[in-house]
Amino acid sequence: MAIQEQSRTILAEQNLPAEDLSKVGSSWFPAAVLILAINFCFLVFYVFVKYKGLFHSDSAMKVLLAREIVSSGNFFPPGWYYGNNDIVVVFGHLFIIPILAFLPAGFTAHAISGLVTSILVLHSVWLAAGLAPIGRTRRTLITASVAAGMSGVLAENLYGQASYGTILYMSLYSIYCLVRLMREKSAKNVVIWSVLLCALITAEFWGNPQRAIVTVGMPLIVATLWSIHRLGLHPAGVGRASLVGAAASMCAAIGGGSILYGVTFAHVNNAARAASSVKWLPYDAIVSNLAVLGKAVLAVFGGSPPGDSGLLTVIGLYGALRLIVAVILVALIVRSVATSARPGDEVRPLAIFGSVALLLVCFLQVATTIPDLSDPIGSSRYLVPSLVTMTIVALATPLDMRLRPIEFLSVVVVFAGLLTSAYPAFVRSDAWSPLTSGQRKSPAVNFSDLARYLQANGLNYGYATYWNAGTVSVLSDEHVLVRQITLDGALPMPLRFLSADRWYNTETWKGETFLLLTQDEANKVDWKLLAELGLPISRKLQFGNLGIFVFADNIATKVAGWDVEFKRPTTFHADAGALTQVGSLEQHGGEKVLVAPSKSPGALYYGPFVKVVPGTYRLTFDVEAGSNPAATLRLDAATSPDGMVLAQKDLTESRGPQQLLFSLDHTSIMEFRVWALGNGEVTFKSVTIERTSP
Repeated sequence: MAIQEQSRTILAEQNLPAEDLSKVGSSWFPAAVLILAINFCFLVFYVFVKYKGLFHSDSAMKVLLAREIVSSGNFFPPGWYYGNNDIVVVFGHLFIIPILAFLPAGFTAHAISGLVTSILVLHSVWLAAGLAPIGRTRRTLITASVAAGMSGVLAENLYGQASYGTILYMSLYSIYCLVRLMREKSAKNVVIWSVLLCALITAEFWGNPQRAIVTVGMPLIVATLWSIHRLGLHPAGVGRASLVGAAASMCAAIGGGSILYGVTFAHVNNAARAASSVKWLPYDAIVSNLAVLGKAVLAVFGGSPPGDSGLLTVIGLYGALRLIVAVILVALIVRSVATSARPGDEVRPLAIFGSVALLLVCFLQVATTIPDLSDPIGSSRYLVPSLVTMTIVALATPLDMRLRPIEFLSVVVVFAGLLTSAYPAFVRSDAWSPLTSGQRKSPAVNFSDLARYLQANGLNYGYATYWNAGTVSVLSDEHVLVRQITLDGALPMPLRFLSADRWYNTETWKGETFLLLTQDEANKVDWKLLAELGLPISRKLQFGNLGIFVFADNIATKVAGWDVEFKRPTTFHADAGALTQVGSLEQHGGEKVLVAPSKSPGALYYGPFVKVVPGTYRLTFDVEAGSNPAATLRLDAATSPDGMVLAQKDLTESRGPQQLLFSLDHTSIMEFRVWALGNGEVTFKSVTIERTSP
């Protein structure tokens, strides 16, 4: 009876007599392959050509990290700063590392990595679609739909920057291995699928357990429990060996991956940002996020209406078509989620997996601070893997044209819209194009032209804010290296986020350096103070909206706090920016000093809260204090924010420099403090730090 029902469903889906089914299937399959090939060509064009104009600093990260891995000879470079608690384990940089033996860390290396990622994405989609009882023609069309990019947002996140492409193929490979494991009857094959599943889950949890539990962990666990509940634990259903293999794999992988993460995280640098400190939202904000969620989903599927376009223009009509396709696809996905737990066809484990992942991500999207309400389309990237997974489910669900003609026609319309999306997604994927929904504004300058301009003016090393830094370094094939800085204070300081300590070392570059700043950024810099530190502007150039401020020396050699190795003496002076609890800033003999009068105990100076790498260091405090049998001042070196004192000295008097030695066994934020003890006047002029040994 079951065989008869399945046969009837397949025949109805094609709406043809049985004797003509194979004939038509063989005629449609080459057409499906041709569509896939055409869309893949568009994809290759996007990765190697078009994306060069859309390239940005987040995309550059994988290339820069690969360079640091090769340079340091360490897969987890000790001087690299990871971001938002993510340890990059399986990512596009894996495919760049071997390329650097032959090519510079430039855009070509990034494009090759993007191509490999794209192939893995499409291969995983092909395997996932194959879990459903569908023919090779529809399986090929599903793969071709994903290969078409669907929208600028999805193209960017799957194939351009490719961050979520990695999450997608790791997720689909994981559920594929689980389903094969649960269906396996051979003990030998059970072991093979168990090992593969364990390796995939381990890699995910090693990178970030919090993210992995949402994208892979919980969805796999629920899919496993559903399979056992629906199929039963017996030879005809889920075998005991398969159950043991699945349970052992997931437990070992989740536990082992989390342990690896903890051990690795303790030995690397992490720069936390807003995304790493997630908080619950109040009710009103959750309601507001529901509207944002709808906009984000439409953006992923290319359904955001093109604003300011005429209704009957080509762009307007195409926008209407894409909106209809997106709405229908969302409806099909909602139906797939609602029916995922029902018994029936073999696509159910994939449906359960995708539904749980999608519901978890949507819940976090509306109820937490993860999405950026000011940029809902940009925040849609979190939805990409689970939405693509559920798109596969929606398009792979067995159809019956006679019993459910509306559903059948809906799938046909969706296929028509997605299969023809390659041109707008890949060729017209500029952020300004009304044919797509990009999440960033079009760049004000052409960074490739900027790199050539800098090189033509003899400028090869400089600094800029995040979005103007890494892009130039990669697009110039490392001929012009621009390192990221922050302008939170009066002076530019290193931005240690997805960056490396060595970029800011005094010995990394000798000669001219430059600051690449917009006018608003330039207004934040205290140029007079820079000149007082020995960094007057030697020349100024302009490229588009970016000013290029050139200095005769490396900025890192003059501004304290840049070089965390302190191989050269670095001095922090008493000035208007010095931190103090007691006393006042005064002018003595042409120099500024901090003075605490007698009977005024407290911290005369604390700070400067600089990052210091492991090693032994000498501090030289230029302090003066009157004589008193009781101590008049205390000098110490302490870590921050825990306040652990590493070295301390009490003095009954001081008439000049006082030295203090301390050692670090791990990178720490340090403050050097001068305490007035209230037993006499204390004067602080400066503190100098210098490395004495590794």
